[in-house]
Amino acid sequence: MKHKKIGNAPKIAMFKLLYTEKPTIDMEAVLTELHKVYPNASYDNDANVFIFPDCQIELKNGTGPAQCVVLRTEDDQKAELTDAYFQQNWHWQEAEEAYAACKYEIVVTDFLSRSLDPRIRIVLVQQLLAAMIKVSNPQVIVSVHGQKLLDTQAFVEDCKDPNYIALDLFINVRLYNVEETEQGRLLMDTVGLHALGLSDLQIFYNDDSLIDSIANRLWDYAYYLAHVGEVIEDGNTVQGLEESQKWVCNKVFSVTEPERTVLDIKVS
Repeated sequence: MKHKKIGNAPKIAMFKLLYTEKPTIDMEAVLTELHKVYPNASYDNDANVFIFPDCQIELKNGTGPAQCVVLRTEDDQKAELTDAYFQQNWHWQEAEEAYAACKYEIVVTDFLSRSLDPRIRIVLVQQLLAAMIKVSNPQVIVSVHGQKLLDTQAFVEDCKDPNYIALDLFINVRLYNVEETEQGRLLMDTVGLHALGLSDLQIFYNDDSLIDSIANRLWDYAYYLAHVGEVIEDGNTVQGLEESQKWVCNKVFSVTEPERTVLDIKVS
């Protein structure tokens, strides 16, 4: 019997832009926006591919430019999402209403960028989505691996900060009530770090008053991993809510879907 291996391989990132009206997108205008950040970027109209020579990736026989693909169907009709995308949008209370108003979608993937450093990869996707939003005015971003919806205008506003790295495009922090008496009755986790080839995070606890503090700490850990990479190993500790607290981490398979490797953090 073949045993599953601990660890997450990077996945092709996938995002959907949702529209109330059928979109007409001027890709040359998108490219003009991208040139403000990536002056050597180009667009292959036949393949619907944006090419980024400024971001080189490792290939089997050398290096090549990172690429992102825009996928469209003939009618651009919106595909329905599963319930998971509507259950954890704590950051945007109007998400479900905004989604319901949309009828059309296009899909954006970073087809060739998985080997990039996570921070470079995040910013690449961030800049492409920001450019497409400015040109085509969608109403909703769907983060497929993050299982969440985002307000396009709030995202563009965040992008005005030159120090903004949009990890929140890729990941979500989720909260569950669970019947787990030994570890805790509340479970919080991240989803989406696995698409970057990093371990997601999960933590059990009991105190409802700590929900916001635990959520903020998970975001801190997530940004740390995106910055330095997969450096936390079995038995390592991370700082808890207080400077004196050291919480032990173990790499395990996740309790929640999708199945992925997580750092299980023991509150003590």
